[in-house]
Amino acid sequence: MNSALLTVNHLSTYFYTQAGVAKAVDDVSFRVKEGKTLGIVGESGSGKSVTALSILRLIPSPPGKIAAGEVIFEDKDILKLSKEEMRKIRGNKISMIFQEPMTSLNPVFRIGDQIAETIRLHQGLSKKEALRKSMEMLRLVGIPSPQKRVFDYPHQLSGGMRQRVMIAMALSCRPKLMIADEPTTALDVTIQAQILYLMQKLKEEIKTSIILITHNMGVIAETAQDVIVMYAGKIMEYADVENIFDNPQHPYTESLLESIPRLDEIEKKKRLRVIPGIVPSILNLPPGCKFNDRCEKAFARCFQEEPSLFLIGQNHYARCWLHG
Repeated sequence: MNSALLTVNHLSTYFYTQAGVAKAVDDVSFRVKEGKTLGIVGESGSGKSVTALSILRLIPSPPGKIAAGEVIFEDKDILKLSKEEMRKIRGNKISMIFQEPMTSLNPVFRIGDQIAETIRLHQGLSKKEALRKSMEMLRLVGIPSPQKRVFDYPHQLSGGMRQRVMIAMALSCRPKLMIADEPTTALDVTIQAQILYLMQKLKEEIKTSIILITHNMGVIAETAQDVIVMYAGKIMEYADVENIFDNPQHPYTESLLESIPRLDEIEKKKRLRVIPGIVPSILNLPPGCKFNDRCEKAFARCFQEEPSLFLIGQNHYARCWLHG
């Protein structure tokens, strides 16, 4: 069995606003195994990105605050490390591909300099050595003529190229853990497939673990070994990828899977199933189960008490009163 590279225990991240306390991440626990990919899936507003930013302690404060929990990495709780110790981890041992490559790259600096900055900071290389390493990383992620591209500015690259640059930057120090937040957003399907293939290939070459955040169940099926389904800041279901797809045990997971377009239904011109309603505001969450107002299987208890995360099989958990 793979040992845990990262263990998150009872993580809670709140935002304190004039309108009230927004519980963006509420009592979340999971493990990332060495050399494996953990997928975090859910609709927009489910708490996926805030979970990732909490791991790296990138929550803006104020108004945000990591209110409780621990994040164990290399036998240390990184939530208790000093700012200087965290700087040695970010981009070095744990890196992140941010959601939007169009805005994550600085438009006034050449891409080679932006990659080299991370390398010089963490590996102590000279400017010339870091630039040469930047070329190697661009070659590794499949960018042609890297000796020329290092001198390009972000606006000279396509969206897919910029995403590859972000991946090159994230992998430049060969991190033990890479967090990819919607790495294929705003890319066409052909480029999406190339980026996902590239991440899988590099994971095997560099032996890094990945947390992949997405709302796309198809991406999860292709890349992840373990899956967390999040909703309104809570984990609704947590299992290996086979159980999530073959034996879903939470109505929300079932609804997400039923929302995936299927070829046979397209040919029969059936309408795509949608989940009724919207994700509730984290400032005004309903009592009981957070999914109760959108759930076709909800009964009286679902509107009165919030269910725990029940163990329903080997390493398979679901937050639903149907199993309570």
